[in-house]
Amino acid sequence: MADTPLTTRQRLLQIIEGMEQAGSIMTISGVAKEAGVSSAAIHNRYPDLADRIRKSAGAVKVEDARVKLTKRSGAIKEEKAKRAKLRQELAEVKALLQKSDSVNAALQLENSRLKVLNGKYLEELNRLKSGLAKI
Repeated sequence: MADTPLTTRQRLLQIIEGMEQAGSIMTISGVAKEAGVSSAAIHNRYPDLADRIRKSAGAVKVEDARVKLTKRSGAIKEEKAKRAKLRQELAEVKALLQKSDSVNAALQLENSRLKVLNGKYLEELNRLKSGLAKI
């Protein structure tokens, strides 16, 4: 019976080390299931291994959080660059719109002036036609 805790401990250590090397997320219940023991056995008989599992799981979570943060930071930078480009495009479009508004206003004034001239020319033409009709 004295060999059983040592053999179980060795199995647990092999499983823990294997999972650490693989970078797997580890839980006490997962290690216990892999070793064929109960979670309570790890907690009660091998508290040092339970602590190691907890620390390893925490380290993986912190590393995962760092990776996610790095990815998010990259995505945020990309979105900021896109937003800056869109703002520049918007400013250019607003400038073109303002220019076209100015050109449109000038054309409307010219159109009004030409309508007045056209009206005068039509009056003059009608006057000349009626003068010719009298001849």
